[in-house]
Amino acid sequence: MARRPLLGTLGIIVALLALAVLQLRGIATVPPLGSTLDPTTGAFNLGARAALPTSATIHPAGIPAAVTISYSTQGIPDLHASNERALWYAMGYLEARNRLFEMDLIRREAGGQLSAVLGPSYLTSDLFELRLGLIRTAEANFQALPSADKEILEIFSNGVNAARAYDISHHQLPVEFRLLNYTPAPWTPVDSMLVQGYLTQTLDYSQNPVDYSILVGHLGFQRTMDLFPVIAKNQQEPYDPGPYHFHHTTPTDPPTTVTPSLLDSLQSLANMSTKLPPGAIHSFSNSNNWAIAGDKSTTGNAIVAGDPHLNQTLPAVWYWVNAHAPGVSFAGVTVPGLPIILIGRNHWIAWSETDVQNQSTFFYQETTSKAHPGDYLLRGRWVPFTDYDYTVQVKGGTSQHLVVQTTTNGPIITIHGVKVAVDWMGAAVSKDFASLMGILHATNWRQFTAALSIWRAPSQNFVFGDRHGNIGLISAGDYPILRARDPWLVMNGNDGTRIVGSIPNSEIPQSYDPRSGFVFSANQRPVSADYPYYLGTSFNFFSNGYRADEIHSFLTAHQRVTPTEVAHLQNSVTDYLATQLVPWLVRQFNGVHSTPAVEEAVTTLRHWNGSMGTTSTAASIWWTFLGDDISDTFEPWFRYYHVPEPSGSSLVVNQLNAPLVEDLQYLDINDPANPFFTPPTSRFHRDAGTVAREALTQAVASLARRLGDQETTWHWDRLHFREFPSLSGVAGLGYGPRGSSGDAWTVDAADGGLLSEAGPSWRMIVAFGDRGVAIYPGGQSENPLSSWYENQIPDWFDGHYLPFGLGPQPSIATWRLEPSR
Repeated sequence: MARRPLLGTLGIIVALLALAVLQLRGIATVPPLGSTLDPTTGAFNLGARAALPTSATIHPAGIPAAVTISYSTQGIPDLHASNERALWYAMGYLEARNRLFEMDLIRREAGGQLSAVLGPSYLTSDLFELRLGLIRTAEANFQALPSADKEILEIFSNGVNAARAYDISHHQLPVEFRLLNYTPAPWTPVDSMLVQGYLTQTLDYSQNPVDYSILVGHLGFQRTMDLFPVIAKNQQEPYDPGPYHFHHTTPTDPPTTVTPSLLDSLQSLANMSTKLPPGAIHSFSNSNNWAIAGDKSTTGNAIVAGDPHLNQTLPAVWYWVNAHAPGVSFAGVTVPGLPIILIGRNHWIAWSETDVQNQSTFFYQETTSKAHPGDYLLRGRWVPFTDYDYTVQVKGGTSQHLVVQTTTNGPIITIHGVKVAVDWMGAAVSKDFASLMGILHATNWRQFTAALSIWRAPSQNFVFGDRHGNIGLISAGDYPILRARDPWLVMNGNDGTRIVGSIPNSEIPQSYDPRSGFVFSANQRPVSADYPYYLGTSFNFFSNGYRADEIHSFLTAHQRVTPTEVAHLQNSVTDYLATQLVPWLVRQFNGVHSTPAVEEAVTTLRHWNGSMGTTSTAASIWWTFLGDDISDTFEPWFRYYHVPEPSGSSLVVNQLNAPLVEDLQYLDINDPANPFFTPPTSRFHRDAGTVAREALTQAVASLARRLGDQETTWHWDRLHFREFPSLSGVAGLGYGPRGSSGDAWTVDAADGGLLSEAGPSWRMIVAFGDRGVAIYPGGQSENPLSSWYENQIPDWFDGHYLPFGLGPQPSIATWRLEPSR
C-alpha cells in the first residue's frame, strides 16, 4: 500500500527529519543536533524553504541581465530572460533553489566523494567511480568544449553559487546538509560535466562482457551462445530494416580463452558490482519513443511521444522548465546540474530519446609479471601503467589511499587477481554538451542531425518531429568497429585495443519520413540481422522487443492516430509476450486432466486479453507461471554447471533475464523437443508442454499460499508494486510501495520485477497544431514539506497529464531577478 502522507504537524516532521540521520545508510556518526534544532538556523526553519514562492524582486550577485520567473500552480517555472547569458544564469539559480542537495549528491557519487558525508558503506561506490574515472573524463570534456559552451557552463555555475550563497545567508540550506553536518562546496563547470557523465554511465556502462565470460567459463562457449545469442531468436521489429547499401568485413580474430584465474577475478568483480548504488551499472532497458507523420495523424501535423524509463526517486531525476530569451525558446526537462533540457521542444521541432542498447563497454585481460612490476604487456613489450593517486575521505572512518592504474585499453577495474581493464565509450572525450546546444537551436531535420553528428555517448535513439509534419529517428552515438570476433567477452589486452574505427555517421541506424508514416524505438535492436556492423548481442544489450512489438502493432493498425490514442498507448499495460504465449500455454492442457484449481486457472487465462491491470487475476497467474517456467527450464543447467548467482546479478535465472525469456518463447512454439527442456542429470525426457504444465501447477500452488485459495482475490496489485525511494535513503521520505499495473514488458513499463523502482520517468506528447501534454512521477521541489515534493505522482499513476508547451500558464508567483543597482 502507499505510504502515509508526509504532511502533518511541524513537530512530527521535525522529529522525523531529526531521526533521519540515524536511518541514512552508511552514516557512522550522528552530527551535532544542537544547530539542527536551533529555531532560527536549524530544522525548525524548514518552513521557510518549504513554503511556495511568493512574488519578489531578487538581486542575485553577478546576474548579467534581468530575468522574470513565473511559477505555475504545479511549480513549473516559465523563464523570460533579457538575453541568453541571463537565461543560463537563471537556470543555475533556479535549479539550485529547488534541487541543491540532489545536485550535490549526483556530483559526489560521480566524483567518488560519497563516503566523506555518508560514511564507510559508500566506500565501494567511491572506489569504483574513481577507478572508472568520471572525474577525469569530466575535466577533459570541459576543456574540449568550444569557448562559447564553456562560458555557458561558467555562467550557469555563477547562478548556482548565487542560490547557494542565498541559502547559506538565510539559513535555508536543504535539511539534508544540516542533518549530515556539512556545507556544499561551490559549483563548478566540471561539476556539470560530472552530472552529464553520471547520466551517461547510468544509460551506457554495462558489465555484460564480465557476465558473458563467467557463463563461458562454466557453460562453455557454444552452450553460452545457444542461450545468449548475438541475434535474438524471436521476432524483432527494427525501425531501420534496410536494405543497407554498405558492406563491412567480418572480424576474424580468434576467441578469448576464459582461464580459471580470469574467472575468479571476474566473479569477484561481479560480486562487487552488486554492492553499488542503483544506476551505477546499466541493468535494464530504457524507454519508448515514437513520432507520427502529419498524414497519419488526425491533426494533420506531426505527433512526438517519449517516455524515458529510469530509476524513479524522490526528488525525481528530471526538473521541468520553460525558458525564453532572444534567439532561443524551449520547454522540457533537464537534469539538475545542467543548464539545458535533454528532452522537449522548441518552436519548430520536438524530440525525445531512448537508449540504443548497443555494446559500449569492452573489457581486456592485461598481462603482468612479477619480473616487471608496474608494467603490463602490450604487443609484446612491457610498458608502464599510468597511475592516478586519490585520497578518499571517509566520514567516521580512516581515509583511504587509492592508486588507479590505467592502460591503453582503459583503467584497471578489477580488485583482486588478474588485472582487467575497461574501455567505455563514456570515458572518451566528447562534445555532447555542444550537441545538445545545437539541438536547442535546430529548426529542421538537417540541423537536428548536424547537431547530433558530434554526439558520442550514451548512444541514443533521438526521435524527431517538426511543425511541418516531418518525422525521423536517428541512433546518434559512437559505434566502435572491432577486429575481435567475440567482443562480448573479455578480450586479450596484449594485442592492444581491438577497436579500429567507428561506424560512419551516414551508416548508423536512421530513418526519415518513412512510408509507414511512423518511426519508433523501445530499446529493440534498431536494425535487421543483415546489418553489416556488430552492435551488440541479445544479452541485455538490446531489449527483448515486446514493447516494440506492441508499439509497432498499435501504430500499424491505426490509419489515423489521435493525441488521445497516443496517450493510451503510452499508458498501455498489455503484455505482448502474454498475447503470444498464453494461447500456446492453454493448448497444452487440451485433453489433460488437472486439479480443479489448475483447470480454473487455465479457464481464466483462456479468456484473458493480456492486460496487466491492477485487478487482473490472470496477470498474477501469468507472471508467476512465466517465472516458474523459465526457472524450471534453465536453472537445472545453471546449477549443474555451477554458474554463480550474485544477488542482483543479470546471471540470475528469472523472467527478467533477456534473452532467456526470448529463448523460451522461441523454443515453446518452434522447438518444443529441444534438449534444454530436459535437465542434464535427468533420465526422463521432457518437452516444452511438460515443463509448462508443471510450471503452471507450481504457480497456482504458490499463489494460493501467498494470496489465499480463492482465485478471484489474486489481483495483480497484491503482488506487484511501484516504489519511489528517497535519494536521502530515509524510507519515510519516499513514496510507496503502491500496488500497480504493468510489468517489465508493457509499454507503461515497471522495470525490476514485483517491486519496481524504475519505469517512465517523464511522459511527453507534443502534437504540433494541438495541445501538448506531459507529466513525471515526482515534483519540482526536493523539500519533503513542500506541496511540490510529490504532487505529480497521483496524476502520473492514473495516466493523466499536465499542459505542456511554450505558451504562458496561469502563475501563482513571479520572481524578478535583477542586477544590483
